[in-house]
Amino acid sequence: MSIYEVKPLAHREKKLDSRSVHGCLLIHNNPAAAASEQYRRIRNNIRIASGKKERLSLVITSPSSGEGKSTSAVNLAISFAQRGDKVLLVDANVRNPILNQVFGIKQWPGLSDGLAIGIEFNEIVYPTNIDGLAVIPGGSPMPGAADLLDSQAMKELLERAKAEYTVILIDSPAVLDTPDAIALAGRCDGVVLILRSGKTQQKNAFEAKRLLDFGKVKILGSLLNRS
Repeated sequence: MSIYEVKPLAHREKKLDSRSVHGCLLIHNNPAAAASEQYRRIRNNIRIASGKKERLSLVITSPSSGEGKSTSAVNLAISFAQRGDKVLLVDANVRNPILNQVFGIKQWPGLSDGLAIGIEFNEIVYPTNIDGLAVIPGGSPMPGAADLLDSQAMKELLERAKAEYTVILIDSPAVLDTPDAIALAGRCDGVVLILRSGKTQQKNAFEAKRLLDFGKVKILGSLLNRS
């Protein structure tokens, strides 16, 4: 269905310009735009593809980096919040987190801190200025944090989140960059694969799908970014 050797952790601080931040918040800043309507349509299709589950957890990923998965994850999260869901958006790009910049919140304590040193769940969740939407940022830079994305600590964090939020969206690393996306998706209800027109290579898209299928991950659909 289409719906519109592990390296030590080292943050590569990617500074977002105002245009990038605006693109991430498009559906909030310009809800009447055609692209915003497409995100709402995709949200509804995700609901249908998931069997209209009361509580939903999804991984948003892409074959490679730079294909717009974070922008898509943010806009989908906002669209679910606008629908009335209580939404938690998790920045699992612990090597290169950016959601703290998008929402103007602290980078840490965040996901890596909760997984590695057991900081309490409520202390790593940050409210946003968008009703119904909270964010867990990437967290402190620390070696080995990415390995914990497939750990008992991550399982427990997701169980805690599911008890409080109706929709959990995880902005994960790209499938071909690390095995993190597949590990995370295996703990969730499914995955949405983000492709970018003019950037995503066909062979990479097929390889990402093959790896997700091999991991027995449910692909709820794909989203094509055109710009």
